[in-house]
Amino acid sequence: MHIIRWNLASLSKEEKEAAENPWRELERERAQLGKKCMGDNVEREAESCQETLSKVLDAKAKKIRICTRSKRWWNSEIKESRSALGRGKRRGRRSEAAARAKAELQKSIRESKSWMGYDYVQNLKGGEVWRVSKLTNP
Repeated sequence: MHIIRWNLASLSKEEKEAAENPWRELERERAQLGKKCMGDNVEREAESCQETLSKVLDAKAKKIRICTRSKRWWNSEIKESRSALGRGKRRGRRSEAAARAKAELQKSIRESKSWMGYDYVQNLKGGEVWRVSKLTNP
């Protein structure tokens, strides 16, 4: 199963502002929900917001596919460390420098995974905090 999302982190400040403008224009055109709105109105408004946001992001942001093999902790630092290690291996250098490069890569991966887990826990709200108990060993 693949989920299509958008890479918002790669957008520059100007690109983010360019994406906000169509959203704000479409937002002005929509009717605002009042205190007396019914459940159907709220549902239609939520669907409208989701469709509008998808259209804006499709036009302005780069799409990414997230699948079961996706690694959210993978970043540019790890990519560069892995490339350097690969270059050293292809050159046939099985030296102290290659061992250090491998250790550095493993350290970067460990730190990135740890930070991703910390960030996940910090962003949980309300009853969601109990999700963490499923991830821990008894």
